[in-house]
Amino acid sequence: MYASWVEVSRSAILNNLKEYQRVVGPEVQVMPILKSNAYGHGMVEVAKLVSSKVNIIGVVSLGEALELRARGVRKPIFVLSYAPSELLKKAVTQKIELPVYSLKFAQEISRLSKKSGRQVKVHLKIDTGTSRLGVLSKNALEFVRSVSNLPGLKIEGIWSHFAASEDNQNFTRRQILSFNNLLNQLDLSGTKIHFACSAAILTQPESRFSMVRLGIGLYGLWPSVQAKKISDKAGHKLRLKPALNWKTNIVQIKSLPAGTKVGYGSTYITKKKTVMAVLPVGYWEGYDRRLSNKSDVLVRGKRCSVLGRICMNLTMVDVSKVTGVKVKDEVVLLGKQAHGATRGEVSTEELADHIGTINYEVVTRINPLLPRVYVK
Repeated sequence: MYASWVEVSRSAILNNLKEYQRVVGPEVQVMPILKSNAYGHGMVEVAKLVSSKVNIIGVVSLGEALELRARGVRKPIFVLSYAPSELLKKAVTQKIELPVYSLKFAQEISRLSKKSGRQVKVHLKIDTGTSRLGVLSKNALEFVRSVSNLPGLKIEGIWSHFAASEDNQNFTRRQILSFNNLLNQLDLSGTKIHFACSAAILTQPESRFSMVRLGIGLYGLWPSVQAKKISDKAGHKLRLKPALNWKTNIVQIKSLPAGTKVGYGSTYITKKKTVMAVLPVGYWEGYDRRLSNKSDVLVRGKRCSVLGRICMNLTMVDVSKVTGVKVKDEVVLLGKQAHGATRGEVSTEELADHIGTINYEVVTRINPLLPRVYVK
């Protein structure tokens, strides 16, 4: 057992999926992206939750795809990233849809297809400007034609990925233009075309094509401030609900006189008599050390400041203003809490701002060993 846990709202995730489906319309498929433990929300449970609402699921690795198959998920699964050769045979057997980002890799899959007697569905990755996996746009036409001649492969999709759809719309439009130049030279009947992520779905509607990939938005988080502004201006009226609450309990309370040093390095010294609570959670659990002396938690709906350095497995907070506080009181590290008429929230964006990162990192770095508890 761990002394901290993550509560995930099923209804929030389903709401967010439905909201994005409303925005793109019935002609465009939505592929929920469940990579990195479903952005910290629990891959297997989220997959089972959304499977009946979509036609395909996306993950980042073959390991994730094979785990979903082992846990009973039969929906088509597409792998977004690198697929190691030693797992390809299992992928073919389990009917996993694979990314193809080089002719050499396509040839390897073709050989496996021939040996197994199974056709393999592949999605061809075009690098339009992110400079990661994929074939450069200038070589893409020849690449597509070469792969189409390989036996045992079915080109199920052609796709690309944006570098800055959250904030750089000029470069994003250049990527779309590059992609369209390729598509206009191909016969794509029945082929899934997908480019848009959570941000581009909102900021660049022309990038939706026949399918979109919904990552961070599925979990009720906005891809960026600018994406929200553009969405609001477009009249989407997108009602996202953050799905995650991260909780723990108070394990000790003590009264400290003024001038008491707190934590490693004595980076905090009490200025007055302080009631301090100790929480059994730290940076091993994913509560970032850079939140030391910066962030707040919620106790009985009230904000309580973190005191001193966050330790590997412990964090100290000031509960002086919380009436009736006691050991075992529930504490919210991330999310919302209500206690009677007192309500508070610590948002993912707030924590991200404190440590100089993005909301994606905050949720994906919550230790996957911590229990995920699924609530309505």
